[in-house]
Amino acid sequence: MVAVLILLAAIAGIGWGLWSGKLMPKQILPLVLMVAGAGVALRGGWLLGLPAIAIGFFWYRGLTARLSKIPQIASSEYELAAARWTLGVSANDDAERIKIRHKELIAKDDPARGDKEERIRKLNEARDLLLADLKRKKQ
Repeated sequence: MVAVLILLAAIAGIGWGLWSGKLMPKQILPLVLMVAGAGVALRGGWLLGLPAIAIGFFWYRGLTARLSKIPQIASSEYELAAARWTLGVSANDDAERIKIRHKELIAKDDPARGDKEERIRKLNEARDLLLADLKRKKQ
């Protein structure tokens, strides 16, 4: 009974890790090996269970170390890309083009939309972020 509860808790933990983005799909197999090894060890098969846990543990650690070295997009680059997408401008556009596009989008007012203030706030934030980035690049 204890082995079943531990197995269910491990499955729930792995599911939560995948759902929350804390685990990558590549990390599931070593975790499953560790859970299976724990299940075998709890049922009395120590000679098979403990090595399975150890192999799964070291496999998981090595895999996690390799996955952490994958270059990630910097959050500032992501925010700039999102701001460009919001305004519909490219990375090559200058400050005047950004301001013109911002004014065009602000002028587009759809009365059916109830989120006008939120939309204007996002457009203003995108404009300010892109203009600040251009200013920083000129210095």
